Amino acid sequence: MQTATPPSEASRNGILTTLGATVGLAFGPSVIANLTVTAYIPQIEKEFGWLRSDVSFAFSIVAYMIVAMSPLQGLLVDRYGSRRVVLTSIPLFALSLAAIYFTPANIYVYYLLWAIVPVAAIGLWPLGYLQAVTPWFDRKLGLALGCANAGIGVGSVFLPMLVIGPIIARTDSWRHAVLALAALVLFVSWPIVAYCLRVPSAVEIAARKLTAASRSFGLSFRHAMKEPTFWMLNLGFFLLGVTATSLVTQQVPLLRDAGWTPDETTRLQTTFGFGLLFARVAVGFVIDHIFAPRVLTTVSIGGAVACVLYALYPDLGYVSALLIGFLLGAEFDVLAFLIKRYYGNVAYGRIYGVIFGVFYLGSAVGIWALPKLRELSADLSYDNGLYAAAAILLASAVLMAYMPKYRYAAGHGTQPSGAAAPQQA
Repeated sequence: MQTATPPSEASRNGILTTLGATVGLAFGPSVIANLTVTAYIPQIEKEFGWLRSDVSFAFSIVAYMIVAMSPLQGLLVDRYGSRRVVLTSIPLFALSLAAIYFTPANIYVYYLLWAIVPVAAIGLWPLGYLQAVTPWFDRKLGLALGCANAGIGVGSVFLPMLVIGPIIARTDSWRHAVLALAALVLFVSWPIVAYCLRVPSAVEIAARKLTAASRSFGLSFRHAMKEPTFWMLNLGFFLLGVTATSLVTQQVPLLRDAGWTPDETTRLQTTFGFGLLFARVAVGFVIDHIFAPRVLTTVSIGGAVACVLYALYPDLGYVSALLIGFLLGAEFDVLAFLIKRYYGNVAYGRIYGVIFGVFYLGSAVGIWALPKLRELSADLSYDNGLYAAAAILLASAVLMAYMPKYRYAAGHGTQPSGAAAPQQA
């Protein structure tokens, strides 16, 4: 008969699982197939002579595949558990990256190879790791999830600085950079995650489910869909998706056009990573004290400023990269918070999944559209696209400024059943 893990051992297992999630996310597809791909685009464009919008479209395909894979990831994690799904996905992800090394001068094969990446990495998107962390924590769950999510910021800081930038500078080859990342995923990430990720006993899982059920509150998914805030959040995050991810993927090509060297753009990626990491860590604290939509309004305005600076003053690229890091680092922390405050936790996962998918649908559009607008301009300039992105971010900021007061105040889930929940701004 299974018994509960002693408290000291449970604490140790929780800390190790959080560490494993941090490392896994630092070497995961969120970083390698999304946030650092900007470094490859000029190299691929130069090698094959393809249009920049055509090169970038591969990462639109990645975004579409993320939308398609997200529901399947949830089903696999629910059925087989996070540990099994994650540890199976890591070597498959590494192999899919290694296969990209052999990309021929055929754009359709190039698209196919990148489309395989999010499928092979199906267990490695944040949900898989966060589901592994959640069973080990109660009172410190927010801190644990924040530490795990910070892995994306850590990877965004150090992979360009220590791996991608130096390899591209030394070999002038994006292929070697991707191959090195595949090796790190397989020989560094996999052993650490395999050692650290722990699974609670069936007794502990059952007890946690009973506790969660007793504290459940909020709206069903059907009722949430009738709320104006649901559609405001979907539209707002679609607009953020159109702009934020496209800006990240085009930062290096944009500044290489402006005369920046590979070393300078590597430092810029590191600056972006620091901004993202800072936002991941700080936003969780800030939104406990400041109305969260105001935070999203602020970082959206900062993103609009970054677009204008990129267009008018590319020499201030480090400032722009930092502002975009703040924007991308804050988005999903704020979303996770807002869903609970507006809709409770009854349909939390389903609501989050829908808005997450809408964000990546917007990303797929923006990743292709920004370089396409450059190609349609007479002087091959990003300016028109950057001004359009600034306008879209300002529209998103205005939308978030009109979000109403929370339906559920902090601590609502710990109140006795039937207790009234005051609203807060």
